[in-house]
Amino acid sequence: MARMCIVSRKEVPAGEGTPIREDAIIRTIRVIKGKLGILQNNELVVSNEALEEYTKKREKFEKMAVIHATVGAILVVAFIFGPLLLGAPFNPMGVLFSIILGLLVAALALLSYVPALEDGKESTVPTPGQIVSRLMPRSLAKKAQEAPKAEAPKEAAAPAKKAPPKPAKKPYKRGKRK
Repeated sequence: MARMCIVSRKEVPAGEGTPIREDAIIRTIRVIKGKLGILQNNELVVSNEALEEYTKKREKFEKMAVIHATVGAILVVAFIFGPLLLGAPFNPMGVLFSIILGLLVAALALLSYVPALEDGKESTVPTPGQIVSRLMPRSLAKKAQEAPKAEAPKEAAAPAKKAPPKPAKKPYKRGKRK
């Protein structure tokens, strides 16, 4: 069984490289290739030279997976509640098809799948705050970091000034018609 780098697609000598975690997607690919008779049964690793490129690819995959899942969820919500808000009757088949469409959009992220490393050196799944900071323009992100956190409580603690009361309007009186 050969040890193959998944980034450079070259053979890696024994003892070098970081092995890839055998997850459900890798096992499924191996089963399909076994049924087709094209399984090579290589041990998948990332060579030490390609580790930096692998990290970039893995981060891009994780980011795209989050974006695809978000877009899929938005489509499901829009296709379920959109017609209801416009006055159309509830349609169970519409709900089913919107869920199928959302799952297909989310599954598009698997087209650029990059498996995780076995020993945990791969990047972690980003938190929602990290995702927002990545998507936020850099100028706004810098302003948010530079803004002192002590100003907010001072503004909240300042007494609110009351606006002077408006004079009451006189009611409109209709005159008598002659």
